[in-house]
Amino acid sequence: MDAFMLPYAAVRPASPAPPSPRETAGSLKKALAAHGISADLIEDMDRVQLSLCHGLIAVVQDDGIWWHSPRHLPPGIPLCVHRGTVQGAAEALAIDYLLLNPPRPVEEPHEAPSA
Repeated sequence: MDAFMLPYAAVRPASPAPPSPRETAGSLKKALAAHGISADLIEDMDRVQLSLCHGLIAVVQDDGIWWHSPRHLPPGIPLCVHRGTVQGAAEALAIDYLLLNPPRPVEEPHEAPSA
């Protein structure tokens, strides 16, 4: 036995299990609500889909969060976006949501001129 080797095997603590797609989707739904965006959860086999609006659906899988952005690459190719964190996905989805649903200008009430 080498003088510098430990006489016992080193034991590493077990790493926590990664969250399930359902748990990640729930966290993403809460993060989107903080941005003022409501989403509907749809469970599909080994993934969960979040429908934000017409044309914007995020798919939560074991490997991350995916969606097709309304932005396009130069020759008109759709842009597929992937984020590995809930916070990063919520921020990027909020930007894409605003592209599809721009805020409407609010008309301030005013008095009609007298004739």
